[in-house]
Amino acid sequence: MRRGGRLFLLLGLLIIVIGALAYFVLSQQPLATQDLTPQPTQEVKRKIVIARIDIPANTVITDTVTFLTTIDIPETEFAAAPDQYFTSPEELLYKQTLRGVAFNERVRKADVTEPGLAIQIPTAQAGQPRVKAVTFQVNNLSGVADQIRPGDFVDVLSSFIVSRTYLRPGFNDQGQVMVKEEPFQGQTTKTLLQNVQVLQIRKPAPAPEGTPTPGGPADAGPPQTDANGQPVDQNQAGNQAGNNQTPNPANANTFQNGNWLLLLAVTDQQAELLKFSIEQGTGITLVLRGSGDSAIETTTGATLDLLVSQYGLPLPQPAVPAVSQQSALTPVATTSAPTSPAINTTPTPTP
Repeated sequence: MRRGGRLFLLLGLLIIVIGALAYFVLSQQPLATQDLTPQPTQEVKRKIVIARIDIPANTVITDTVTFLTTIDIPETEFAAAPDQYFTSPEELLYKQTLRGVAFNERVRKADVTEPGLAIQIPTAQAGQPRVKAVTFQVNNLSGVADQIRPGDFVDVLSSFIVSRTYLRPGFNDQGQVMVKEEPFQGQTTKTLLQNVQVLQIRKPAPAPEGTPTPGGPADAGPPQTDANGQPVDQNQAGNQAGNNQTPNPANANTFQNGNWLLLLAVTDQQAELLKFSIEQGTGITLVLRGSGDSAIETTTGATLDLLVSQYGLPLPQPAVPAVSQQSALTPVATTSAPTSPAINTTPTPTP
């Protein structure tokens, strides 16, 4: 019985294993029915800008939402001409079209250009004429040490030499009353323009590489020589000179001398004042305004009499004359005294 029981137990286990294998095999999809077709690779897309509406020629794109939108094209098509397309509408902001671009047409870089200065001129304020652009030359002193940037606002100060003739009553040599002409010349300074916007700044092109500069190596003179007439090693000479001099640290607050141009936004009346001041005045200086400062200030100008009467400028006075007695005068001996009789002189009183 024991032997027969073991046999039945083994047969039961075998049946269970065979059943499990059969279930596993039957539950799997036959290889013949599986889809072995390779799936296509998803193609990469790139966005490019197209026209949302018809855009006429010479149009400045100031609103990218109204004028532009994007579509997707295959990466291979984009790579064939990567320099022709724009990938974002913001790249076309304030660009000007060279030709008309139709609805849904791709906007290429050859279709647009940078607009001229005219597009940067601000629109007119309520009740005011629209400003225009005028050129104004400055240097480090008149141009706020090259600290002005496009978009800043400045005031314009101008100085003049004024010649005037005053008529004053007086007496001639015969004691008769007459009118004398008295010429007078003085300087005056006034803030002529306020809150003027700087549109652009134009600076001279840098000198070509290798151009000698004043004080540079080209002006250093002939090379140094020793007692035998042989050239001295420049590194050694520099080290010897450095032992006798204190090196100066580099200073970031430096400037380069020169002139540059500012393009200012002014009205016709302001342009007239600016031109007259440049041609007839003795100098013009710009004053840089702080961010957000648009206040118009009333000024008195500056002349010598205004500084004295309104700002307390003290006037220098001549020295008080000193009166001395005749006995206090020290006589000076002469080598050859005249033989004429002495003459008593009386000092003239000083008024």
